Formats: sequence, C-alpha cells, structure tokens
Amino acid sequence: MLGGLRKCLMAFVTVLVCVQPSRGSRKAQEHLGAGVKLFQLERYSEAAKEFELALKVDSDLSEARYYLAVSCFNERRYPDAREQFERLLPSGYQKERVTYYLGRLDLAGGRLDSAIRRFESLKRAEPLEDELYYLGSALIKKGEPRRAVSVLKRQINFNPRDFRAYNLLGRAYLKIGQPKGAEREFEESEQLHRYYVEGKQELGTCRNELAAGHPDRAWAQCGPVLKTDDIDKLVAVGMLFGEFHSYDHALQAFERALTLDPESPEINYNFGFTYFQQKRYPEARKFLEAALGQRPDFFEALAVDGTVLYELRQDSAARQALERAHALRPDDEAVSRLLTQLNHESPR
Repeated sequence: MLGGLRKCLMAFVTVLVCVQPSRGSRKAQEHLGAGVKLFQLERYSEAAKEFELALKVDSDLSEARYYLAVSCFNERRYPDAREQFERLLPSGYQKERVTYYLGRLDLAGGRLDSAIRRFESLKRAEPLEDELYYLGSALIKKGEPRRAVSVLKRQINFNPRDFRAYNLLGRAYLKIGQPKGAEREFEESEQLHRYYVEGKQELGTCRNELAAGHPDRAWAQCGPVLKTDDIDKLVAVGMLFGEFHSYDHALQAFERALTLDPESPEINYNFGFTYFQQKRYPEARKFLEAALGQRPDFFEALAVDGTVLYELRQDSAARQALERAHALRPDDEAVSRLLTQLNHESPR
C-alpha cells in the first residue's frame, strides 16, 4: 500500500517537474520581456543585449532570436541580422516576416534576384508590410520598370498615403517614356511628403530647438538619423535644418540619403538647393544637373538651375532652363520675372 502510494507521489512530482518552467526558462523569459520593452522604445542596441542573454539561457527561444534579428536589422548590423534570420528559417517561426527581412537585406546588398524571389513569395490578399514597395524598387534597379509599375500601383492601392511608392512609380514612368504620368506621381508624392514631415512627432523637438536658435541642440536630437537607412527620415531632417539655415547639418543628412539612393532626383535637388542657398553655385549645378537628368520636367530644379546659371553669367543656358520652367508653370511670378529681366538685359 505504502509502496504504491510512494510510487504515485513520485510520479506526481515527476509530472510537476516536467510541467513547471525551469529556473533557466524563467530567466530566459525575464530577459525576453525586458528586451521587448526596450525594443518597443526603439532602444534596439540595449534590447539586443537582453535577447542575447535570453538565448544564452535558452537557445531554442525563437521569439528572442526573432527580436534579436530585427534589432540588429534596425541597428544596421546586417551580417548579424542575416545570421539570426537564417537560423530561424528551419523552424518556420514568423516565416513570412523572416522572408520579408531577408528580402530587405538582399536588396540592400544588391542581391536583386534573391530579393525579388523573396518578395514575390509573399503572396497574400493584403501585403504583410511594404514588400510591394521594395519589390518595385528591386525591379527598377534590375532594369524592369514596366513590371515595377504594376507592383507599385498595387502598393498604392493598399496604402494610398505611401509617398515613397508614388515617387518610385514616377521614376518607373520616366524610364518607360511616360513623362506626364511621372510628373503626376511626383506631385502626389511631394504633397504627401509634406504631410509626412509636418506630422512627424519626433521632428517636433528639433523644430522647436531650431526655432529657438539652438541648432546644436536640435542636431543632438535629430542627428542620430544618420545611423539609419530611413531615406525619408533623412530627407525630412535635411529639409528641416535647411529651412532654418543650418546648412551644414542639412547637407550631412542629404549626403547620407544620397549614398542610399544616388539616382533620386529629389535628393539631388535638395542637395543643389542647399548649395544654392549658400551661394555655392558650382556645387549646386552638379546636383541640379543630376536631378534634371533623372527628371527633366522637375519644375523646382529647373527654376533653381536657371537662377544658378544666371548667377554664373551663363545667360544662354539660364534662359533655356527658365523657359522650360515657364512652359511648365506660366503663372510662376519668380520665374517670369527673372526670365523677363534676362531677356531685356544687355549681354554680360
């Protein structure tokens, strides 16, 4: 009787031991929880340390590995991010999101065929993230703008406020010889981008510091954007600092953005316009020419380029640029005034 009871008790204790989480498992969960809190605050470097500690305790904790991979991605530690995402693949944990991030990593590394395959494999009724935008980007870089057009239209259909998609669609239209369609998309992109900049809460502190005459404090707040690959945020920061005549800081933001997207007419224009404001006309010309090479009917770039050429006393070239700008917007007073002045001046 007692022997049977003892066996039952031992069996019950064994079940409890199997069911209850071990001390190690609890410790892993504690590190995971702490990491997730830091992750939600966008403190990715600190979060990654917690996820690494969790994985030291429990190397099979897929959730910690996934968050570690995304943290590394957000910190631009791309080799580390790829390693963690690829280790997750066999488990099937967050399979679609892992595929999305590996596609992003392929695109950033110039592995276009692999990026396209991964993004195209995410066949869903609705996009998981913004994979259609990145698929469009990969197709344009591969020289397939016609395929990119249909993909980007789908992205806009799902997210009509994605100004990046309108901009990329405009660039695709240019490459297939549809300049009017391109300008329509560029204008929509620019309007939406203004809303984006105005609505960015994190830029509010920078704007307040700049308005108060404290550009260094503002840069301490917004300067870390240089460590990201967020082109839109970089451009927004550059435009904000340019607006308050903090040109050196603006140029730093645009320079970083241009390394990520050297063919962007908007970034080249912003670079040129900033140099124009500094009266550094030869430098301005270089970037304005690049912008117009990608987007010939870019009104703002034509207007500034015409003004720069006028200041450089290249009157014939200035007249050509201003006449093109005037044809696009006949009611623009500044362009009309400078063009009239140029036509009535004696040769200089």
